[in-house]
Amino acid sequence: MPDTDSATSTTEERTREVLHRLRETGHRITPQRAAILRTFIGHRGHPAAEDIHRELREDFPMMALSTVYNTLSLLAEMGEAVAVSPATPAARFDPDTGDHCHLTCMRCGRIIDLPLEECAKAADIAEAARARGFRPVRQMHQIFGYCPDYAE
Repeated sequence: MPDTDSATSTTEERTREVLHRLRETGHRITPQRAAILRTFIGHRGHPAAEDIHRELREDFPMMALSTVYNTLSLLAEMGEAVAVSPATPAARFDPDTGDHCHLTCMRCGRIIDLPLEECAKAADIAEAARARGFRPVRQMHQIFGYCPDYAE
C-alpha cells in the first residue's frame, strides 16, 4: 500500500511545478484552476472532466464544467496530462504521462494501466519509429476488450 504522506507530497510538488509552468507561459492561476490541477494530479485513475467537476462542486459551486475541460485540455497540450480515447463517449485524462499501455473495457469504460515493459514488443514500436527518423517522446498503447468484471 502506497505511503499516503509520500503520495500527498508528490502531488503537491508536481502541482507546484505545473502551476509555475502555467504562470511562466502567461496563464492565469485561479483558485479553481489550482484546485482542478491538484485534484487531477492526485487521481490514480483516468478521470473524466465530469469526475473532477463533481469532486470540486462543493468547494466551487459556480465553476463551469467547461472550466475543467479547458484546464485538462491545457494540461494535455503542455504534456502534463494525456487525453485517453476510451470506449466511452466521455473524454478521459491520465495524470500519468510516463510510457505505459491502457487496457480499456468496452463494456464499463474502465481503464487499467499496464507498465510498458509488460506490453509485449511495445518498445519495438518506438525503435521502428526511430529507424524512420521519428523522435518518439511518449508511448501510449491502448488495448480494447473486457475487464475481469465483464470477461465472458
